[in-house]
Amino acid sequence: MFTPSARTVLDRATHSAIPSHTLSQPATEPPTLSSSRLILRSHKFPWPVVVGPSGPRFTIGPSKHRSSSANAITNLDVLYAVHTTLLTPVTPEEWESLGNGSRAQQKVTKAYEKRCSLLGGWDGGVKRVDWLGSKTRLIGVEVEKSAGKPGTGKLVFGKA
Repeated sequence: MFTPSARTVLDRATHSAIPSHTLSQPATEPPTLSSSRLILRSHKFPWPVVVGPSGPRFTIGPSKHRSSSANAITNLDVLYAVHTTLLTPVTPEEWESLGNGSRAQQKVTKAYEKRCSLLGGWDGGVKRVDWLGSKTRLIGVEVEKSAGKPGTGKLVFGKA
């Protein structure tokens, strides 16, 4: 719900901030180059999360002195991509794909109402994060090495 940063990304066990050097580490092993894309999916929603570098990268000196991880998609890049994707408003087509008056629409509506009551106001309509219901905590990413498609993975969510 909050923009990813060293203050908002917390360790589940200690509830302390994740150090910024951890957020800047490569998100995958081996590192996925920032010139590539990492495609993440979840069975909880129909759209992919496309991860690229979250911002410009500045370096000083010749490229031969940079480590390969300096050109990698980072943990923070993944968090930004998930955040941006899930805060996107739902389109009428996406809403209708749940089925008019269906149990799925009711679940999303309930999550929307809960999110808005927690934030203290109605927040511009249903967003993709509401598809997750009560499981809005990003637990991790499972990269499918056997899938034969480099740069793909599965998002895992749990209860907040």
